[in-house]
Amino acid sequence: MAATPDYYKILGVPRTATQADIKKAFRKLARTHHPDAGGDEAKFKEINEAYEVLSDEKKRNLYDQYGTANENQIPQGWGGGGTVDFSDIFGGGSWADILESLRHGEGAFGGSSGFGGSWDFGGARSPRPTKGQDMNVTLNVTFEEAFNGAEKRVTVRVPGRSEAETLTVKIPAGAVDGGRVRFKKKGAPGEAGGEDGDLLITTKIGEHKLYRRQKADVLMDVPITFPEAALGASIVVPTPDGKKVRVKVPAGTQDETVLTVRGKGAPQVKGSGHGDLKLTLKVVVPAEVNDEQKRALEAFAAASKEPVRSWEQ
Repeated sequence: MAATPDYYKILGVPRTATQADIKKAFRKLARTHHPDAGGDEAKFKEINEAYEVLSDEKKRNLYDQYGTANENQIPQGWGGGGTVDFSDIFGGGSWADILESLRHGEGAFGGSSGFGGSWDFGGARSPRPTKGQDMNVTLNVTFEEAFNGAEKRVTVRVPGRSEAETLTVKIPAGAVDGGRVRFKKKGAPGEAGGEDGDLLITTKIGEHKLYRRQKADVLMDVPITFPEAALGASIVVPTPDGKKVRVKVPAGTQDETVLTVRGKGAPQVKGSGHGDLKLTLKVVVPAEVNDEQKRALEAFAAASKEPVRSWEQ
């Protein structure tokens, strides 16, 4: 008979480990060795077997006492020269109780085999507890709500639940497009006593007529005239916090030049401070000019001696 593996060593936990320690160790190893993540299937099965035993108090007690969680592998006279008192193993029941349970289709353990799920009288395995599926809901918020923060009431109907539920979602100041708020155990119900899934609320920021978001930075297009670009100017720009700021446009500014106003972006969701306000300058060429403008431009053209096309230099 092959020796039972050291389940504690497989999970990397001491024999005094709590159920929380065992669960944490299993999750860490499962993420690494799961076949779907490119892990070794045999190793994953070994980890899963160790967890199934150590996460079940009855199996763990058997394993700690006898070195195996399978009562069929426990030898007669173990540990004292006499016979094993199976009433302790089966929760205080005698062999007569066990046989009576079997006749009524409850299994030797009164409804649970204790070895990887319960069995009915015909030998069919009952479903193992399965965690419910996480559910995703998109929440539309305005630019201002994401910038300043807000509270929204959301009513969701999760498949498998009899009634819809209304939740209060706190949108943090500086919330980003695609950010998530998680509600524990508000997703799909678990199966066979498994834990309920989570509900994930994903924020979708609406468009603004002036501003766009890039994480904590706020982007804005600012039109300027040709004279302002050529001669330089001082212009006033509205900021997303409802205030205004004066910005200097340097002489000789080119189209698509970006000016940065520090600290005038959205609040940082993680940490402190704000992002920046980034202004992209757009030089506007008039579609039509009046006679006075035309004469001024002709004079400007006549006074311009520097070539702008490289092949004319």
